Amino acid sequence: MYNTHYIDMLNPSLPPNEPVPNSPSTFSELGLDDTLVQVLLKNNIVTPSAVQASSIPLALQGKNVFCSSETGSGKTLSFILPMLQKLTTKTIDQALVICPTREIAIQTQNVLQLFCDFNITSALVIGGTNMAEQKKSLQKYPNVLVATPGRLLDMLNSGLIWLQYTEYVVLDEADRMLDMGFEDELLKIHQELTGPHQTLLFSATLFPEIKKMAKRYASDFIEVIVGSPRSIAGSVEHVMLDVSEADKIEALRELIDENTGKMIVFFNTIKKTDQITERLKRMRIRGVDCLHSKRDQDTRERLIGNFRGTQLNVLLASDVVARGLDIPDVELVVNFDVPSHSEDFIHRLGRTGRAGKSGRAMSFYTPLDKLKVAAIEKLINSTIPIFKYQGRGRTKR
Repeated sequence: MYNTHYIDMLNPSLPPNEPVPNSPSTFSELGLDDTLVQVLLKNNIVTPSAVQASSIPLALQGKNVFCSSETGSGKTLSFILPMLQKLTTKTIDQALVICPTREIAIQTQNVLQLFCDFNITSALVIGGTNMAEQKKSLQKYPNVLVATPGRLLDMLNSGLIWLQYTEYVVLDEADRMLDMGFEDELLKIHQELTGPHQTLLFSATLFPEIKKMAKRYASDFIEVIVGSPRSIAGSVEHVMLDVSEADKIEALRELIDENTGKMIVFFNTIKKTDQITERLKRMRIRGVDCLHSKRDQDTRERLIGNFRGTQLNVLLASDVVARGLDIPDVELVVNFDVPSHSEDFIHRLGRTGRAGKSGRAMSFYTPLDKLKVAAIEKLINSTIPIFKYQGRGRTKR
């Protein structure tokens, strides 16, 4: 049975990072311990977002929660804070957070590290890293496992992990995990969760496949919908640029010249991501590099760190960056290629205009993209302005 809290009915225009009207205005009012609240204040996290205000009290009550909310709405703290409170009060002893990618798992682990004074131990179980080190950390019986499905299943099959005592289970970015083909792995992991446990499932989109997966993990979810999962955040201004394939590289170079802030450029293939990165470097454009699934884990972590800092200003990427990664202050997102899947358009644009800040997005459009653009506009129920590329100028057509 589904019990749905429709937050968007309270205020359809309310951005997902803003508090819900007449809802708790502080984390203390959500029922969180003062020790947790003090850590949040120390990190300048003062007011709960809509998704946090809606889901944290339910999670603290032990409810199974299925939460759908736009990207950048604060979902990570929505499951981490109740989990930490339950661990520190000894309500539970073991928790599991399943993430679709290494980057999202590492980011979740980094959020956990903000609360390192709570004597809560955690371990990363992800691919692309030293398995011996991971086995060593598992021998200490950590309270929290943050894992990707494939490596977690490897560890389960090897007998290094048992999940029958896990009491708090999170499926983060569940839609992304299904997109990546992890359904079988998730079902096998679920079969190992034989003891009583609470389940929280978070997703940026709300499709029948996600509900089907949610029902397999628990039959009594309380469903929380914050905002419109199929919309672009109101803080993002997005347009399209009608440009020939041959002129795309020059148009990109102009955007790089014009923008001093951080920029993410998305491509549909890894091959093109590498090719355009090399071309820009040959043009002696500095502060440019690329990120995709074929780069080793150490390189990926270094690039993300550099992009968060000042060493890297333009990140060319495949859709590995389109979900979950919270990189602050991205001013511009560029779709060098219009994505093949309409939902990816929403997730790509979700990398900017986060945490209440404004952002901009531009997609390079060719006549071959006509059907893709029509599908995107149907999904977001909005018409996207198209400008004609004319060298250093743009004219709305």
